Amino acid sequence: MFWWRKEVKKDAPTILITGGLGFIFSHVTEYYVKKGWNVVVVDNLSEGSNPQIIDGSFKHINAHMAQLEVVERIIREEPDYIIHAAAITDVDYSIREPRRTFEKNIRGEIHAFEAARNLSKLKKIMYVSTDEIYGECEHPMREDEMLAPRSPYASSKAAGSLMRTAYENTYPTLSGRMAEIRPCNIFGPRQDSAKILARIKKSLHTGEPVPLHNDGLGYREFLYVKNMPSAVDLVLEKGDGIYNIGVGHGSTVAELIRKVESITGKKISTTPSHRSGMDLKYQTDTSRIHALGWTPAYSFEEGLREYFTLPE
Repeated sequence: MFWWRKEVKKDAPTILITGGLGFIFSHVTEYYVKKGWNVVVVDNLSEGSNPQIIDGSFKHINAHMAQLEVVERIIREEPDYIIHAAAITDVDYSIREPRRTFEKNIRGEIHAFEAARNLSKLKKIMYVSTDEIYGECEHPMREDEMLAPRSPYASSKAAGSLMRTAYENTYPTLSGRMAEIRPCNIFGPRQDSAKILARIKKSLHTGEPVPLHNDGLGYREFLYVKNMPSAVDLVLEKGDGIYNIGVGHGSTVAELIRKVESITGKKISTTPSHRSGMDLKYQTDTSRIHALGWTPAYSFEEGLREYFTLPE
């Protein structure tokens, strides 16, 4: 199934975004449409996608990145840039269904890199990873430090990080044309209600208790989703190698709930919960992306306040 963009602009670059209807990258899709680029989105409309943004301003290919035939479909589009963001990202789901998580995510990574390898005029491919591939962190992790993923989801993404290195090192056509971003926890409009801040927002409306994994002691860094498009664009334009994406703000989930209560003036109900193999602390050194020239438009507090005042 295809949704065709209104017209192809011959003087504008073409960017292909896998998972471009998902929570984070639907915002990136809209960003590049507004920028005037030709945008192609490969997205199979699975749970968490946002088909409501399909309006004829970009081309949508309804295909799954885990299927081999998607390689040829991408090659036929002859994109100047590729962003590979499509993945199963739910950690709890990955714990319940590790085989499917590994199978889908790793196949998708292979197919994205294979398409890139066969596009001689490709300017850059960006692989979207996660800060979770570092595993438990006792200090802010740099991009050149060891990967020690501990969940099936994180491990599947770390596999893609290693594959990206192998492809760039092995194939001359990809040398200097591959980049990787490792964002922290992203929150904002369109987020799946299984994620912590979306779940907190839902709880404010329904009164449904928020599961508090491991007493709410898990420490995470958070970034408002509206900061992501500018970071992605900068790395595509000027970046080389790997970039952690974040603003260095972190808190435990218990602290996060108290902050939201302070902003909204409402009490949030919680219930004890346990996540097997949960990492208590993720934190990254984001100096490299800031040195490249990235300045987020929203601080954590500004993003949080906007998010919790937006209608459902």
